[in-house]
Amino acid sequence: MAVADTAAPFLSVTNLSKSYAANPPVLHDLSLTAGAGEFVSLLGASGCGKSTLLRAIAGLSSISSGSIRIDGRSPAAAREAMSFVFQDATLLPWRTAARNVELALELKALPAPLRKARVEAVLELVGLSAVRDFYPRQLSGGMKMRVSIARALATTPQVLLMDEPFGALDELTRQRLNEELLALRS
Repeated sequence: MAVADTAAPFLSVTNLSKSYAANPPVLHDLSLTAGAGEFVSLLGASGCGKSTLLRAIAGLSSISSGSIRIDGRSPAAAREAMSFVFQDATLLPWRTAARNVELALELKALPAPLRKARVEAVLELVGLSAVRDFYPRQLSGGMKMRVSIARALATTPQVLLMDEPFGALDELTRQRLNEELLALRS
């Protein structure tokens, strides 16, 4: 006899709606749940609200109605547990690849030796150790996205939100990073 799992979902979006001014809703009455460790993909046409939903989960955008809970907390209260990889790399042009990755760890006030070790580990993971001292202007679009992914992974988040981060990557790199992310999850 199987026993039903009564644990609350790690992520819960309930009756979420989002409108901008008097325009029709971007999201209407959306509900979803995800358990800890689950890998969830949002699929849909351009403009259907995928990015809006991710931004709301991250607490970067307000919602019109409904609720979002991450491990029982509001997005604002769960912010420390999340990392977000945007569609664009969003790197600081005056910082090297390594220093861009380190920024997330500086904001968490991690000691310098721990920051250095983490930066090296995630740059190795995304295949960018050789360009650690390059500035964003010296990197290809795909390399910039991998720096952005490394920055998100450096904080070892409980929730990793990614908004089409592999779009600028070549097929081989995309496949390798997909495999690495799945391995990290397990």
